Amino acid sequence: MDWTYGELEHAVDESYGKVHARVWAGIGSCGTWWTGPQRVAIVSHVRGARNCELCQRRRSQVSPEALPGEHDGGNTQAELLSAGAIVAVHRITTDPGRLTRAFVQATCDDIGEEAYVELAALVATAVAIDGFAEALGADLRALPQPGGGEPSCRRPDGMGDVGAFVSQALDKRLANVSRAASLVPDTAALWQEVVSQHYSRGAEFAEAVWQRPLSRPQVEVVAATVSQLNQCFY
Repeated sequence: MDWTYGELEHAVDESYGKVHARVWAGIGSCGTWWTGPQRVAIVSHVRGARNCELCQRRRSQVSPEALPGEHDGGNTQAELLSAGAIVAVHRITTDPGRLTRAFVQATCDDIGEEAYVELAALVATAVAIDGFAEALGADLRALPQPGGGEPSCRRPDGMGDVGAFVSQALDKRLANVSRAASLVPDTAALWQEVVSQHYSRGAEFAEAVWQRPLSRPQVEVVAATVSQLNQCFY
């Protein structure tokens, strides 16, 4: 079922609801390295991180590691995820600007590089969809329905060290942001669908055809400002 934002004060093109509903359902499906219930638990922790006392206190510290403790947020599905996975969700959600290579490497050593990339892509996708709703004053949707099945744990070919924190596609024709989650193509596709809807609809971006309320330069200014505020090094 498509989502609707039609009840809001601001007019929202119906295509956003269609994309969000489709991606949300995909988040709940079985992934390549995480099961459906685990992926839903990741999203639940994304939301719980916003009210996590430890995360809030760490934001005022010089280093997040300087303040020990356990993450909270009222999540009821903690048993589905390891402690390392929960820490990663909270850090990526609340303090992405201070993620370090050492932290990512330690997390990859703990839960696996591919699992980390899938987790990070799910966090980014959930934050984008929830953030869109919050910006419009809409209620957050119920958590996705978890799908069945077992992860294939299949690593794609053509991956390697490109100087990033994790392995990525070696195809140099792809932009960095396009191959950030290339280690988990199926989940990366969900993220790219959200990016395409909100920022650059495929052919529009490549062919400079722009049919949106904001001009292309205006969109780029907004994107650059948000990236700066989020300390995004891309």
